[in-house]
Amino acid sequence: MTDFYSTPTGHRPVPSLRIAGSADVDDIARTVVVAYRSDAPAAVLTQAIAAARREEAALRIVVFSTDSPAGPMDNDPAETEELAGILAEAAVPFEIQRADSDVASQILDLAEEWAAELIVLSTRRRSTMMKLLLGSSIQRVILEADCPVLVVK
Repeated sequence: MTDFYSTPTGHRPVPSLRIAGSADVDDIARTVVVAYRSDAPAAVLTQAIAAARREEAALRIVVFSTDSPAGPMDNDPAETEELAGILAEAAVPFEIQRADSDVASQILDLAEEWAAELIVLSTRRRSTMMKLLLGSSIQRVILEADCPVLVVK
């Protein structure tokens, strides 16, 4: 698999959020953006893949694997490999990005940059504290997105 962790510029590499992707992802004009948690229900990927096929679009997925606001950028390489395998098997062009410290902005920026047809994200029950910390990200994406947002429970 291609190493997308950093891209060289001059003498120092610049960190990249892209950690995996299919070779043809940048050749596809249409995009579906997915906010994907490692513990998300399978329906999230099912809906995202179906939307990508329907729209003849690439999937651009922001992956985060923890509820901790201090560590949304940590990704398990095995989980990333598994997700990449599922997407490759589905024959859908894709890019997987690790989450930045502001996931909502990252999702909205990706959707704007690629003129997304749809944003797919999941929600689940959370403690009151987690609702305060993370619920606002989902709410922000829903309210600020310029394209439709599909919330999968």
